[in-house]
Amino acid sequence: MKIEKISDTQIRITLNQEDLMDRNIKLTELAYGSKKAQNLFQDMMSKAYEDFGFEAQNVPLMIEAVPLSIDSIMIVVTKVSDPEQLEERLGLTGERPTHRTFKEQDKSFTFEEVEPAMPDYSAYLMYRFDNLDEISSLSHQIQHLFFGESRIYKYTDKYFLLISSNQNTNTDQGILISVLNEFGRRAYTSELNENFLMEHGTPIIKKNAIDVLAKYL
Repeated sequence: MKIEKISDTQIRITLNQEDLMDRNIKLTELAYGSKKAQNLFQDMMSKAYEDFGFEAQNVPLMIEAVPLSIDSIMIVVTKVSDPEQLEERLGLTGERPTHRTFKEQDKSFTFEEVEPAMPDYSAYLMYRFDNLDEISSLSHQIQHLFFGESRIYKYTDKYFLLISSNQNTNTDQGILISVLNEFGRRAYTSELNENFLMEHGTPIIKKNAIDVLAKYL
């Protein structure tokens, strides 16, 4: 575990495979707020206080977790004094990297998906929408362009569309992406985030979502 002080309100922590193995934690568990992940977080905060005097008690914290490789991760911990600043930094406009925020009060993680900043290790593309009507409108536009698996999940008040690689060889991928970007916001796609969505999200349409919406809505 490597901890670096960036400023009085921010530290950077790097965890490698050995750190995770010592605590018997899988990289994917960090997104779920498991008991082991919570204990690891407390250990990190204790060490940050011992090394740098970084006080994290009774202070709203934002955690930005960025995978560096399959078995290592960088975590940036930021003290946030203004709730509006927290909302802005969480990327609710869809303009910042993936964030996972640890709330000291209830010891749980919240999850936000936004613009990709790391290599894609998932077989799916993920897009975020404010409502189902937006996905329905998209479906009518791309039904003839996209042949493949698609499914929809709801998490908090957002809808997430996951689509597999396009089997329609006559479609220019750039055109498909352009239409997707017109209706939705690209989410950071990774196996970690896909698994989180499957576990914590509500399935809306589990199979052939594009075809279903284009046909019935």
